[in-house]
Amino acid sequence: MTNTPNTLSGTLQMFRQTSTITRARLRILTDMRERDQAVFWADWTQIPRDGRARIVQLLNEISEDNVDLDFRPVMRWLLADSDAEVRRRAIEGLSEEEQPRVIEPLLALMNGDPDPTVRIAAALGLARFTELAAMEELTPATSAQLRQALMTALMAEVNNVDLYRRILEALGWVSDDAVSSAVRMAWQSDKGALRESALVAMGRSGDTSWLPMVRDGLERGTPGVRYEAARACGDFADQAAALVPLLIVASQDDDVEIAVAAIDSLGSIGDERSLKVLKQHAAGRDAAKREAAMAALEDHEGAGDVFGGWKPGPSDRDRAAFETDDDDDEE
Repeated sequence: MTNTPNTLSGTLQMFRQTSTITRARLRILTDMRERDQAVFWADWTQIPRDGRARIVQLLNEISEDNVDLDFRPVMRWLLADSDAEVRRRAIEGLSEEEQPRVIEPLLALMNGDPDPTVRIAAALGLARFTELAAMEELTPATSAQLRQALMTALMAEVNNVDLYRRILEALGWVSDDAVSSAVRMAWQSDKGALRESALVAMGRSGDTSWLPMVRDGLERGTPGVRYEAARACGDFADQAAALVPLLIVASQDDDVEIAVAAIDSLGSIGDERSLKVLKQHAAGRDAAKREAAMAALEDHEGAGDVFGGWKPGPSDRDRAAFETDDDDDEE
């Protein structure tokens, strides 16, 4: 068995052989400091492309399993990697990053990367920072610069639907009259993807004047539109209470993604009707709907009481899967 070197340089040199890349060895890449960047980069560039992509993929998986491991410094450096897949995965690895210094490189990638998937990923990543701007967690100057850069990009990419829609979604968090006008045009488009992104931006804006459009999406939209409309209701939380009857119908949809989105939003609204339906789904036979309902109930304020003293354990769920739902048969 090959021993693992004790140094950063030695480990990276080992990774030139892809077979040596393991989760345990990648722990050396946690908590990197700026002084490590020169050593890292000199050896990193000698690793074959497939190995570099594999490393970033594993770093993202490890981060999901262990929040105490911080690979964000490495991910920031890898935004400059020569391989598009590495850059895209590095952006994904920065999904929880809140340091404003990431904004500029993400804007540069969104505006000028030669790979379209990287540009889209950068736009999606910038939504995290417009959300922070909406929460006033960025300086006014940074927020204004970010919004202006996104508006400029939006106008420049009007014919590039895939990128345009993601920029529009990011702007939803910092919506104003100009953004609202773009959202309305997207909603009126005959392109389903733009209508879906319009709903994302509507929900993020928190502007209740959009609720009639959200209702229309729930009632008459394509599956993609109905899914985003259901999700948008959750962004509006109790302000979308009037749409609970439609969400109840959506929670029973055969399309599990639509149903789970509706269940999540019922949890966000959390009124008496919503909680009643969530408890029904929590005792139901559909595993995806059951798990979503249980999570929504547990996340709801006062979750210790919403089950009425009962929580479905494994045996309860197993029995439910084999019982006949007589109530449904009678309807």
